[in-house]
Amino acid sequence: MINKRLLKQIVFSLLASLSLLLVTVTHAAAQQLPFYWDNINVAIDVQTNGDMLVTETQKYVFTAAYNNERYRYIPLDKVDAIQDVTVSENNQIIPSTTGNENNQLWIRWQHELKPPDSHTFVIKYRVVGGLQLDGGNTQVYWKAIAAGRKSPVNTGKVTVKLPDALSGKVLSFTNFGAAAVPRQVDTKTFEFVASQAIQPEQELEVQIAFPQAILNVPQSGWQQNGNQSQSTSEKAGFPMIFVMFWFGFVMFSISGSARSDSLSSGGSDYDSGGGGGGGGGGGGGGGGGGGGGGGGGG
Repeated sequence: MINKRLLKQIVFSLLASLSLLLVTVTHAAAQQLPFYWDNINVAIDVQTNGDMLVTETQKYVFTAAYNNERYRYIPLDKVDAIQDVTVSENNQIIPSTTGNENNQLWIRWQHELKPPDSHTFVIKYRVVGGLQLDGGNTQVYWKAIAAGRKSPVNTGKVTVKLPDALSGKVLSFTNFGAAAVPRQVDTKTFEFVASQAIQPEQELEVQIAFPQAILNVPQSGWQQNGNQSQSTSEKAGFPMIFVMFWFGFVMFSISGSARSDSLSSGGSDYDSGGGGGGGGGGGGGGGGGGGGGGGGGG
């Protein structure tokens, strides 16, 4: 019988090899894409009922021929729903389609492309059940600029506007992921500006906390379900599950890169399975394990 020490060495060696393979594949895919984001600016307008109206303004710069179909993926694990989705360019709504796949909402649209060229798209949607309850506090906890990208973002900014009832009531505000400078614009508006380019697979996540009793927003359905299942998941066997997860993730990433490379004009600009704990997957809910939002697209 293999002893525990030998088994542990095998497990960690396998994980290291898979991680190296994933990084290599991701880096190779990133080098092939003839585009980047000049900027991504995200505005989050928190409503009194706890909904968040999100507006993403993304400026793409294309340096050579590439696919003219864009995507946006938003994980659904830390929201109750994503509604009222629109995509526009030059103040005109353009046709788009949406659907659910792998517990993510995808948004897809097409546009003309004559490189060298740039396009600025405005993506709007309503997040239902996106606020998180943490003890006696409520949090705006959102991965505003997704990590599942294959190209850098030159400049990024996130602005959060709170209801009048929260004016001067914020307990804390901070950011995670990519380096950024947080500041309070006024008593209910907060801004987070990236201090340098946001590299592929980096995210910009923001967190603002205020007393729960002010808006008195009930706990979201996903957070209630997560709290109920947490104790069960913690009892699951860890080593082999972790190995299986990494193996599946690497294989999915490789197949995703292969699918992207097969597109005649270049492929996807995001990793379609990219995650955020709520718009680049990942992160725990409830007691501050991670924010919603993130995701990816293409």
